Amino acid sequence: MIRRVPTLQETIDCTFRPKPFNTNGGFHRRRQCPPHTMAMTGFALKQEAFVALPQAPTSAPHPRGSGSSFAHQTTPAVGDHVDRAACAAVSAAVAWGARRKSRVARRACQPERRGTEPVTARAAVTDRLVTSVDPSLGPQGTYQVGIDFKNWLQSANEELKVDGLRVDGHLPAWLRGSLVHAGPAKFEFGNDEFVDWVDGQAMLYRLKISEEGCQYQNRWLDTWNHRMHREAGRIAVRETCSRPSLQNFWERFMYLFSPPNNENGNLHISQIANSRCVSMSVGSACLEFDLETMDTFGKVPFDDELVEGGPLIFHAEPHVDKTTGEWVTCAIQLRISPEDMGLKPEYVVFSVEPDCSKEVGAPVKRRLIRRIATEYPSPVHTIGLTEKYIVMIQIPYPLNWDGMMNAEAKWLMNGVYEGNLNDYNTWQPERGTTIRVINRETGEETGIFQADPFFFFHVINSFEEGEELVHLDVVCYNEPPVGFPLRQARSGDVEDWRGGGGEVRRFTMNLRTGECTCSGWPENCFDEPKINPKVDGMRQRFSWGVIDDNGMLRLTKQDHETHEVFKWEGQDVSRELPWQPVFVAEPYSDQEDAGVLMSFVRDQVSGNSSCIVLDAATMTEKARIHFPEGHHIPLHGHGTFIKA
Repeated sequence: MIRRVPTLQETIDCTFRPKPFNTNGGFHRRRQCPPHTMAMTGFALKQEAFVALPQAPTSAPHPRGSGSSFAHQTTPAVGDHVDRAACAAVSAAVAWGARRKSRVARRACQPERRGTEPVTARAAVTDRLVTSVDPSLGPQGTYQVGIDFKNWLQSANEELKVDGLRVDGHLPAWLRGSLVHAGPAKFEFGNDEFVDWVDGQAMLYRLKISEEGCQYQNRWLDTWNHRMHREAGRIAVRETCSRPSLQNFWERFMYLFSPPNNENGNLHISQIANSRCVSMSVGSACLEFDLETMDTFGKVPFDDELVEGGPLIFHAEPHVDKTTGEWVTCAIQLRISPEDMGLKPEYVVFSVEPDCSKEVGAPVKRRLIRRIATEYPSPVHTIGLTEKYIVMIQIPYPLNWDGMMNAEAKWLMNGVYEGNLNDYNTWQPERGTTIRVINRETGEETGIFQADPFFFFHVINSFEEGEELVHLDVVCYNEPPVGFPLRQARSGDVEDWRGGGGEVRRFTMNLRTGECTCSGWPENCFDEPKINPKVDGMRQRFSWGVIDDNGMLRLTKQDHETHEVFKWEGQDVSRELPWQPVFVAEPYSDQEDAGVLMSFVRDQVSGNSSCIVLDAATMTEKARIHFPEGHHIPLHGHGTFIKA
């Protein structure tokens, strides 16, 4: 089936002009590279319909593929739209693929598979290598292919452990360790489907690079939640945005009094005490796992005063001090207040000292840095960390008690839960945005600054200048994302969505005068930022991340001094989808951009994935590590590189 594509005028309107739009019941918005809730990952993704382009026979290998045939897949009908001139492009592609295959590579051994073969993506769209996007050419030019959410959001259904992965190119000799990601990977049980992406059950992914070669392994995070769902064959327990499938009203009523277990760490990977690997998520407890075997040990047993205040929700991504190894984060705690006859929301800022026990399963004591009472608690996705301070942003997007209670009431009455993350919060721009500068040692709020309202996911970096100034670089959006049901995304019904990143802004806060100024880098549509860890908490020149290049995601290097943007020029934008890059610094080098950028890249045509390794200075491809063919890796969350 040929899906409708935008006209040239629609493409120009979307790309260059402010244009209100509405998505399936969402509110109308003005364009400022608007994001959507792909949620807590933070980047605003783009979906354009796949269009009928000149195609080769499905058996023709792609230049970046392994040369195997995809003839078993279903090819979209193209009819009279097929351009006969594609033959020349196919011939060139085959020749280039043959040259590429001649390079030194390692072949994967037979993988140890658990489960069945995943659903593969749709058949070939084009076999031409397209490395630039020209919106002036419209849908018939290079502005062609968007993001295939329908296939990207299919559930994973196998666990693998594969040695001897095929590597094209040359990996740096110093690159030794494990790239680890977590992500939602199971979206249905029986006939039940989760409401939001963040409810998907957690999968761990590890790419290990050693002297012996490259090894890939993925394992389900073995949680109580996942076991309950699996054993019941339905959604059996509460998730962040989903409720159990219970047919009887009184069962649902009694379940309201059951405390959540909160085991689904599908978003953030980090290390406590520089050794204990943990995975956590928006509403999840902190779950510990073994890096070598990928076994799950269970919840980290915290033993401190914070336990008495009740569960913590909306954890910020932990920030680890590059020098001391201190593990710092914040969360929201809904404490029961007898005086107020209700819940008293507070931000809780805390850390784990690097000298805590490194023994797996040993109790961990958190250091309470500060409690901040607030009447409108808003999620904090990331924080800034300098030598002296924690920088925390409170956006005007408070918890929406009415929305949450309405969703619960509807579920109680009819058994259908329709709340998602946007129903849990409400945009109140009249409040403005508050930036708090908190002393790491004393917990004192050294400065509280007001700024114009903005929404954000990711802090790029923060650093001090002298004794008075604190700078904060953050990716800002004028409004929060528009929510969408997971079912709609997985159906492919996303024609109306428009993507984009945010705008890089630098806030400079004067601790002596209380003044806060802002300078911007408008319309750069950037997010998922990473910096060289060596300059974390110091003035940085570069950042790396993902940019929306007229509808396709591109890995980029950003120069914060000149405002230049350097793209991964070798990317085939007609099919290659990078996501969640990780910067790995070259040891023994003082050059800020010395290192590599690593990213899982999905081939939207075949559904196969690989890990791209780019020279961070030149943004050229150094190596490509191929994962097993046919192995599906769904849209995943944040990751980290753990050195050997």
